[in-house]
Amino acid sequence: MSAVFAWHVRFDAAQSQYRTIEFSKARVYIIARAKTELDLQLQFSEGADSMADDPNFLDNPFTTFSKPSFRAKRLINFPTGKADLVVPHQDWLVQATVAIPVGRNYRIYIVGFASQLGYAGMGAEGSDAKNLNLSFQRANRSAQMMEAINPDISNHIEVFQARGNRDYVAAPTDDSPFWRAVEVHIFLDDPPPPPPELEAPPPCPGGRRYRKWSIATPAGFTWSPVPGAVVGANMVVLRRDEGIVATHYYIAPQAGGGVSYSGPGRAVGLIAKAIQLIRGSLSLSGMSWTSFTADTPFNFGDLDGATCHIASAGAGRGIGVQASDVSVSGQVWIRESSGRCMFKTGDFFTNVISVGKDLQFGIGGSAIGGPLIKVA
Repeated sequence: MSAVFAWHVRFDAAQSQYRTIEFSKARVYIIARAKTELDLQLQFSEGADSMADDPNFLDNPFTTFSKPSFRAKRLINFPTGKADLVVPHQDWLVQATVAIPVGRNYRIYIVGFASQLGYAGMGAEGSDAKNLNLSFQRANRSAQMMEAINPDISNHIEVFQARGNRDYVAAPTDDSPFWRAVEVHIFLDDPPPPPPELEAPPPCPGGRRYRKWSIATPAGFTWSPVPGAVVGANMVVLRRDEGIVATHYYIAPQAGGGVSYSGPGRAVGLIAKAIQLIRGSLSLSGMSWTSFTADTPFNFGDLDGATCHIASAGAGRGIGVQASDVSVSGQVWIRESSGRCMFKTGDFFTNVISVGKDLQFGIGGSAIGGPLIKVA
């Protein structure tokens, strides 16, 4: 069975038809659903699950971590001077990607390497630069293969790094198959800290982003800017649980009993009302917190102006206490699997359940989107 590189395959969502990508012993069937929704299934050919690792192309990882991995392998013996994945590399990447439990949080480390073999006429410095780029291309091809199987992979790559030939010493003519390589480590739940040799890349613009947060929606309230008009808002309190713990208060304008929030001009009165509420009856110790892991890492700066959707999530815990379903999205800098930073709109978190008193919802408890406005 011939192999077709996944990154050369594009799916035309306008055509509702089966498309087949063949990875030697594995076949991926991509099925078009309504519009751009894709349903991905993997069906291994007979005997693929029990296929033994080929020692000529797959080895144990060189890099060690403080936490056992869910899946980890060193893909070795890349063609000299090239980034092409050979069939055993493809097979392992497909099987490892499909093995990740559905709905489970996970993080991936992908690291590319190159041998010491230099390039004619380029000198030591030029050869090092070429080998660094080659190791980047090898790591990138591996990431693209995994993303072709599961597009969500790109949101879970914790570290993507090109090491070139800096991790071992040998003659400039050395072309060791072990160092023409890529390492892939998959960790379930929280990843371990990277070892010293895998220095963390500098943060994208706007500073470090975080995954571990807690949310509370302690209260909703209304404000009447003019007689007969009621503007509703919910208090949203976000606590960063990673790094130095910090808490910020926000209001999220929602539909009220009369008219809904209609723009920044309404914010002044809402903020004044919110500050009265904070100074009066709200206390951090008395709030009901819900901890969550962000879909896309973010920081407090990203929350300014982000869109918050709050919908009813059913009965609460007492008189006036309601459960809410909270989602926040906005523009944020993310690091792509290639290692580059990109500014995009994404979901910070979705469908986190929180409880509070007198929460304001849309008609029938539906979600109403509004900006998050920081008040303290």
